[in-house]
Amino acid sequence: MNAAASHPFISFTFDTSRLDSRTWLLLGEAMSKCQHLTGSPLKPAAAGELASVYLARGVQATTAIEGNTLSDEEVKKIVDVGKADLPESRSYLEREVQNVLGAIRDLDEALRSGERAPVTADLLRELNLKVLQGIPDKPEVIPGEFRQHDVGVGNYKAPHWSEVPGLVRQFTDWLARMRETATHAAKLEDKFVVAVLSAVLAHLYIAWIHPFGNGNGRTARLVEVQILSESGIVPLVATNLLSDHYNKTRNAYYLALDEAQRDVGAFVSYAVQGFVDELRDQIAVVQAQGLLVHWESYVYETFRSKPSTTARDRQRLLALTLPAGRIVSPDDIVVLTPELAKRYAQTGERTPARDLNDLVKMDLATKIGRRKYKARREAISAFLPPVAPL
Repeated sequence: MNAAASHPFISFTFDTSRLDSRTWLLLGEAMSKCQHLTGSPLKPAAAGELASVYLARGVQATTAIEGNTLSDEEVKKIVDVGKADLPESRSYLEREVQNVLGAIRDLDEALRSGERAPVTADLLRELNLKVLQGIPDKPEVIPGEFRQHDVGVGNYKAPHWSEVPGLVRQFTDWLARMRETATHAAKLEDKFVVAVLSAVLAHLYIAWIHPFGNGNGRTARLVEVQILSESGIVPLVATNLLSDHYNKTRNAYYLALDEAQRDVGAFVSYAVQGFVDELRDQIAVVQAQGLLVHWESYVYETFRSKPSTTARDRQRLLALTLPAGRIVSPDDIVVLTPELAKRYAQTGERTPARDLNDLVKMDLATKIGRRKYKARREAISAFLPPVAPL
């Protein structure tokens, strides 16, 4: 029996009219939030940390789904310094993460060089080789080579191995047409929708075809990342969000994969909802960074009219350092940072309290009870457009 009969859902067709109105609304929100992210400048350190955190989450997610047990902290260390100094018994787990990380960084580097690689059978082999290289596996699994045996995942049985080359050819032809459609779309909205649908459906088709003896899920998610990265609309910091969503909702992910055999739109809706949820969280992080920048500007503006003295310089540093939402005492502030500790070591014991009280007079801090203070960060809310309460 051929794949058309045994796996009719591997059809390389999708009717967008099957998407419900909520999914269309979510696609619009996703595009809006991607544009928001693209247009939100951050301080270099904050931008670097944001990129590092979300890259680590994406890498950790795409390997954790396949059973990798490294912690968030261990994966973050591999992202930041290249290795996590794990014992030899866990070194293969580190190698799995390094492999996926290397593949994503190669993609990012190619994009920055202006390269847009077509998704071909050779590219799929190359990606699979990258994710499996150096990882112990069964003898029939050859990294970077199409399988020569039949496989199944749970209750799902993939197409016969002899059909893999033909199905991969149909897949890459379909994806090339989809990406060509996105390239020539006149409206940005159409480009975005085609890019997201292409990425999600490509993920599905690779998972269904299961062209390799192992690493199919990681290969599928890397192709998904590539399509989103090359869309020109989804910022690189957001291209791993779907992998993170799949990992966070792993049971729902497998149920959606199963349901997609009967209703592809169900998986698309599941993926789009998760993409939007992750984008909302990312926007919240960016907004918090934006408020911090506005707070710093507000502090500098407040002190601009004050005479430049040692005391005023110290108070300005204190205002900038006071943590958001945290209640502090005069004893607390002298150890907030090494720089503050150094400055207060040169003053009298009553100076910290006087500085805090001066910040209260300048409306930069609020006094809460006896010897308790907090930064008046809520002053920044006055700069936000008002909204009626729900």
